[in-house]
Amino acid sequence: MLKERIKAAQRIAADLHEAENAIDDAIIKIARLAATLPVARIETRMSAVVGQDAVSKVTQAVAAAGNVRQMITDAHHALGETQKQVGLGTRMFGAGLPKPPSGSMAVPSPHNQNDGDEAVEEAVQTASRRAV
Repeated sequence: MLKERIKAAQRIAADLHEAENAIDDAIIKIARLAATLPVARIETRMSAVVGQDAVSKVTQAVAAAGNVRQMITDAHHALGETQKQVGLGTRMFGAGLPKPPSGSMAVPSPHNQNDGDEAVEEAVQTASRRAV
């Protein structure tokens, strides 16, 4: 019985962390799009009203993704309680990394496919300098 609970908990943890990483990746990509839209407008010297509906929808998508992230982190905490209820206690964290102390915000470095991608940041800075 314990063996089955441990296997189930491992599957849940793997899927949870995969979902958390996917949500973070989605937030990064949506935020990149949100940054690209005004940069493109400035670079093409278009009026601020051009594409405003799209900008509004994309910024709403960033907020919605943030809400989804909050729900998944809430579920993560709830699953921690469930783990205790089924007698497993603290057994794992991520890919074999130690679980941080209770209440700690310290976590292992997140999976991020965009490390080192500074093109958008550079474009935003360039467009900002041109706009001034």
